[in-house]
Amino acid sequence: SGDEKNLSRKVERLYRCRKIQDVLEIVSEAMREYEAYISEQEEGFRREISTVKSYIHYHYGEKNIGPETLAAQVYLSPGYLSTIFKDETGVTLNRYIREVRMNKAKELLEGTNMKIAQIAKKVGFANSSYFCRSFREFFGMSPDSCRKGKTDEETDQDI
Repeated sequence: SGDEKNLSRKVERLYRCRKIQDVLEIVSEAMREYEAYISEQEEGFRREISTVKSYIHYHYGEKNIGPETLAAQVYLSPGYLSTIFKDETGVTLNRYIREVRMNKAKELLEGTNMKIAQIAKKVGFANSSYFCRSFREFFGMSPDSCRKGKTDEETDQDI
């Protein structure tokens, strides 16, 4: 109904136009909006997916972020959101959350002197040993090695 009201207002504006230039401006504006809509559709990302991705980027540090929380943000069921998220992005919702958290953790390890336990908590992990295991699985190196700028193989050779 919001789109219908918007369309009705534009039609009313067209009827009130006294000059062709005013008509051309209204039509040009409508064409820009339509092109933006088509571009969004071609990219394949539904509005809900963009909203969810944005929410994840702002709330990655929360422990309870998951399909239920995210689905509530866009008024979809968790199962349906998980399905369309996977279809649109090619990765599962949980994998995407993990990628965001791990990339932020790596950024913090390389750019700050925060303790690993603090970083783990900041990116949404309650347990720092689980964080370390997940980090190693994700990047193929420990958080400590990442901070030092070495891979695990280089670290093993130093020993």
